[in-house]
Amino acid sequence: MNGSELELALKELIETEGVNAGAVVTRDGIMVEFLNRHTPEAVSPLSSVVAMMAITAEKCTRMFKKGEVEELITKANNGVLLTERCGEFIFIVAVDKGIDLESIKLRREKVKSAIEGMV
Repeated sequence: MNGSELELALKELIETEGVNAGAVVTRDGIMVEFLNRHTPEAVSPLSSVVAMMAITAEKCTRMFKKGEVEELITKANNGVLLTERCGEFIFIVAVDKGIDLESIKLRREKVKSAIEGMV
């Protein structure tokens, strides 16, 4: 897989009802791909914030001896952010409040497969 397959998989996910945005970021904080239903341009500090969130969660789980981070779930008033590590990349997706997360699982897996294929 390549970058265009990642773009297509992310676009398919973002076109799903209730999914607002998605991004793939390197662990160093470099934006690889970003799609946002509401604002087409990337928000400049997003990539570094996503990287900090993931690294902080990983450090906390180690400090509390809870193993490796599988997924970081951030609940907000209007929705949920799902953040996952995919090798040396971080994948984040923003969804509306109340969406069944299982309903987007296959599309999320497709994005993760595209990420793994880039390595």
